[in-house]
Amino acid sequence: MTSDRAPGHPAENLSDATSEEYPPSTEEVSRRLAPFVRNLDPGAMWPGLSEGARVAAAHEIERITRAVLAGRIGEQIDPGGAHGLYALAIAGHTTGIGPLLGHWIETGIVTAAAAISARFTSYLDHSRRRAARMEREVGPALDALAAAGIQPAVIKGFHTARAYFAEPGLRRMADVDVLVPPERVRDAEAALRSAGFRPDSDALHPYKREWIGVDVDPRVFSLEWPDERSRWILELHASLDRIIHPGTVAQLDAERDCMEAKMIAGRSLLVLRQPLLLLALACHCSQELNGSRLLRLFEMVKVIRMDSAAGRFDWEEFLAMLRRTQAARFAYPALSLVEQLAPGTVDPRVLALCRQQSTWAARHTVQRLVPAGGALDTRGLLRQIMFTRGPVAAIQCVLWILWPAAFTTTRGVGTTWRARLRRLRTGMQALRAPNEREGEFIPGQPPSSASPRVPRATRQS
Repeated sequence: MTSDRAPGHPAENLSDATSEEYPPSTEEVSRRLAPFVRNLDPGAMWPGLSEGARVAAAHEIERITRAVLAGRIGEQIDPGGAHGLYALAIAGHTTGIGPLLGHWIETGIVTAAAAISARFTSYLDHSRRRAARMEREVGPALDALAAAGIQPAVIKGFHTARAYFAEPGLRRMADVDVLVPPERVRDAEAALRSAGFRPDSDALHPYKREWIGVDVDPRVFSLEWPDERSRWILELHASLDRIIHPGTVAQLDAERDCMEAKMIAGRSLLVLRQPLLLLALACHCSQELNGSRLLRLFEMVKVIRMDSAAGRFDWEEFLAMLRRTQAARFAYPALSLVEQLAPGTVDPRVLALCRQQSTWAARHTVQRLVPAGGALDTRGLLRQIMFTRGPVAAIQCVLWILWPAAFTTTRGVGTTWRARLRRLRTGMQALRAPNEREGEFIPGQPPSSASPRVPRATRQS
């Protein structure tokens, strides 16, 4: 097996058997996070691991995910040994599929060499413990809201992890998203404080604010797996609208009556029901394409299949909601990628409507995307503005590009511009969207290693 590690890289001390044999050092994690926070260079988090190697490993994980969704049993991870173990491990982490790989190995759905099996089953163990901890620690907040006469709605992962996955630990999460009525925000904040939570961010408009438990350690303990000790936050929302960037908003809040009560984590909580659930998941994935993209696409495939089989989902209702909310363009990237990952999943009429209502920049971008994603550090201006439509939104978008923060603060402006200048110097910033299908050129590496659409191991199998 080839190695992606530079001499002296911390991963050299990481046994190929289990990640527990490489206990995370908070000092080492902080040392690696500092330059990333300063200029958003992913290479700082995993020194010695090239983006090309990580992307190629991510595409191998996409191949396995496709096989599982197609119902194939016994597919082997990296049968030709084309990818380093560390590259596969980090790709499992960045795609969000790591816990699922461990589960598929554990249950015999896929196979892998002993070292790969040990790594991902260990990853699954971490994820299980973290999911249990988050459920345990969010409980007092949910109970405090209920005691205040507020029936909270849990949206996104905390709901889907329990309703659509075999166990919560298979759906990795960094936060718990809770929705409350806008007129009860003050009451909700008081309830959270009574449960030992405190604000961890400013309040945005429409209201969204991060809260952290009094006993939650704010540090990040690992950049390589979901360490149960790492911080998690409760994200309190008063609206389902998604602000893509100033002037461009996916307006879903008018549909918030499309909720129902379910028993989640032993409590009666509100959750989104169809077709709002799929639309909210699609808009979220489209907006955050660099965040656990493959996991979110897998999640949507599961949601569509399970709810369709149970009679809870109807494409006609989904089409009607798309037209009513005018949110088709925001769902387009995600739904197009879902269809790539699992052909036959999305109704062709939905894809046609989404494409028709999208901008040229979005169509340009979507045709260059793949489910596993490309280099985390490549940026294309057209991809960043693909949802922008109309002169007012265009002006607001330009202002946002120039000053990527609220006008009342300078927080984040320096980091964003340092990252942009670094990408311009290295050729990572371009006008066109990165072409993930063919593999974008990553400076300092031969094109063949940049991001092959079909990994060598796939061609050998």
